[in-house]
Order: sequence, then structure tokens, then C-alpha cells
Amino acid sequence: MKSFGIISRGRIMLMSNSDRAWEQLGRNDPYFAVIAHKKYHKGSLNENSLREFFESGQAHIDFVIRTIRTHLNPHFQPTKALDFGCGVGRLIVPLALICDFVVGVDVSESMLQEARKNCDERGISNVEFIKGDDFLSDISDKFNFINSFIVFQHIPCRRGELLLRRLIYLLEEDGVGVLHFTYFRKDTKMGRFASYACKSFPFVHNFRNLIKGRGLSYPRIQMNHYNLNNLFLILQETGCHSSYVRFTNHSGHYGVLLFFQKKHLDAAC
Repeated sequence: MKSFGIISRGRIMLMSNSDRAWEQLGRNDPYFAVIAHKKYHKGSLNENSLREFFESGQAHIDFVIRTIRTHLNPHFQPTKALDFGCGVGRLIVPLALICDFVVGVDVSESMLQEARKNCDERGISNVEFIKGDDFLSDISDKFNFINSFIVFQHIPCRRGELLLRRLIYLLEEDGVGVLHFTYFRKDTKMGRFASYACKSFPFVHNFRNLIKGRGLSYPRIQMNHYNLNNLFLILQETGCHSSYVRFTNHSGHYGVLLFFQKKHLDAAC
């Protein structure tokens, strides 16, 4: 991953190839970029597939709140929420229905524009959208709920760990975070070789795009796998001592949903 520093409004930001790829997808195929199913391709979207897309977001938020109340805080009620990597607003819409205020953050301005449109069409006005950088520089408020799902896997691990620390800083004391990370890929030798070839030789990736019926320049989306030891160390060092883990598996990419409360607990015996 090649990163470089640029100056923006008097501060240093990092921009990476993954950011540029996400913006390209936001312009050209935003819903498929969120859920890679053919019915969400730009040319296939219709009223039914869009309804299913947002229903899946409602189902996920219902599951998240139910799990928090079962394992962390039975009385938890999100009031001020941040959705990191909000995309086109799939999880923003249901969050806005149960929170007083929601902030959606994404690196793609095109994604944010689509998310604004989706909220406007539904009469949702308690949402603010912010273009993110590596330091979340435009966010100073604190939140009692921070959420991110199928996002960190597309961010290089060292960069993602720094963002995790920043998100926890933005979490209120006793607030709850629910963040998703991938940590392992179960793949064949041929699959690993194909991934290496696409990453190392752009023409291989372009040829694969043609085989799959995509445009020649369709971007390669990073899939990064995090060291769970590092993630748990960050939670411990930042005072998120109450936690619960659910495992995920998306097409052989094994992951965890980390549920945690920013709350110090007595040391274990």
C-alpha cells in the first residue's frame, strides 16, 4: 500500500490507493461496493433490490442492539451514534430512527452524496455526513455508540489500528462500540496465488475483471486481516474492559464483531 502525505486546511492527511478505489466505486457502483451481490450492481438495481438492501441494514442494527443488551448493558439506548465507513447509508437509516443524532463518516464523497440522497428521500434530518481522514479531524463530539461493519477489512492494518484508537477516544465513558475486523482467510494455494498475482501485476487484475464481466479498470479492493492480539491490546489499553465477541465468515474471510463498552472493570482474580 503506497501512502503519501498531503496538506489540507493546515493539517496532514494520508491518502491511500484504497481510498481512491473506494471513491471510484462510489461514483460507478456504490451499492455493489457495499454488498457484492449481482442484484446490487448499478445496472440491476430496482425497487425490490433497493428495499432488500436497506432491510438488511435494519436487520443488522436490530441484531447489534439486541446483542449489546444481552451481553453488555441490558438498558443500552444509543442516542448519539457514529457510523464509520457509512457508504450509501445502509446502517445510517435504521440508526437515525432510534438515535437523537447520527454522524456518518466515509472517505468517498460520492458515497456520502448517495447517503445524503437516501436520507433526504426518507425525510431523515437528524444525520450529519463527514468526509473522513486518518485522524477523523473534523469530528470533535463524543458518542455513546460507535459502529462499523465490513469496513476495516478494506483498510491497511496499521492504519486501521490507529483509527480504532481514535474511534475509542471519541467514545463516551460507558459508551458502546461494535466494530468488525477480518483476521484470517481460508483459501486454496491456487486462490492465494491468484490474489498475489492480481496484487503484484496489474494486467492480471485487469484480465480477471474482463473474465468477470467488469470494466477493465474496475479497482482492486483490499482485503486485510488483522492481528487479534493487537486489537485486544488496544481495547485493554484504552479502558474498554467489558467486551463480547461474535465470529463472522464472509466467503472464507473469517472475522470478528467486537462488542465493547468503554468501562473499567475490577482486575480478574
